[in-house]
Amino acid sequence: MEHPRRPFGVGVESVPGGRGSNDGAEMAERFTMGSGFGDELRDWGRFATRAAAADPLASHPAAGGLIRGELDRTQLDLIEIEAERHVVTRTPEHVARTPKRHIFWVQLRGRGVWTPEGGLDPLVLSPGDIGYWTSEVPYRWELEGPLTMLTLRAPFHAVDVTPATLAPLIGHAFAAERGLARFAVPFAQQVLTDPALLTGQSGTRILRDIVSLFTTVLLGELDLEAAGDRSRPAFLRVVEYIAGHLAEPLELRRIAGDNDMSPRYVQSLFQERGTTLSEWIRLRRLESARQALADPTLAALSIGRIAADSGFADQAHFTRSFRAVYAETPSEWRGRALR
Repeated sequence: MEHPRRPFGVGVESVPGGRGSNDGAEMAERFTMGSGFGDELRDWGRFATRAAAADPLASHPAAGGLIRGELDRTQLDLIEIEAERHVVTRTPEHVARTPKRHIFWVQLRGRGVWTPEGGLDPLVLSPGDIGYWTSEVPYRWELEGPLTMLTLRAPFHAVDVTPATLAPLIGHAFAAERGLARFAVPFAQQVLTDPALLTGQSGTRILRDIVSLFTTVLLGELDLEAAGDRSRPAFLRVVEYIAGHLAEPLELRRIAGDNDMSPRYVQSLFQERGTTLSEWIRLRRLESARQALADPTLAALSIGRIAADSGFADQAHFTRSFRAVYAETPSEWRGRALR
């Protein structure tokens, strides 16, 4: 690692323009860099699982370091642990208490064995391997050290692919040196170890770009592992069409007609992937508006105008929908994102 090592100690330091947190809270207004969440591995276990009762945990002290880039519930971490072994158990009770998130894991040093509940085979990650799962999966996680790991945790709404679409990759390991991953992993590491990239409005865009890049890596793996999915090209064509017409009325018949498909077939494309057409459109419109609200070049536009440009005819309905998904109003998010 190029960055200086420091012992795990209570507290998180903010980079310029950032706001730190001393308890690992999930919401941070800007990027943070820090030294961890406790002198013992049990404290790092709480950080890793977002649960205070993770058990069983090793109890002996371990030196280590943490660098975190965090914004709006999306977290990119580079973690070093100097210990021989560590075990974390995530139970269904923990799952019920935590947000729904995609989790991307890159094993840079050491070895990890992730064993999910529900009959899936264990996922073994050796140095240079990438794994993917979601926060909805209970598991037992055994880590052999010394360890260096890169993790990316993104809310479901921040990824423009449904969890059901990516579900076939849960429990699969693939090489970080393969395909687009060769560029995604070094880029994420460089962003975390260069504080200049984490400050200002560019930091917001960079973190979104990393989420998009890792999502594309997974889609590439799906192309390799699920070449027999004959409906995938049609689904991607419809998704691209929706993205280009968010501000317009998006009725089922219009979408089907403009893409030379039957309405029933269009509906089936989304049902096969664990969602519905209307839900997909709603979330894409919300995310489009949310990104626009955080854009300083659009600060002069009213919230109503941004809502309309994203396809919402009724600002009150937009505000209710926004709050239901993001747990804050559009004006609260805008003020926080632009500060």
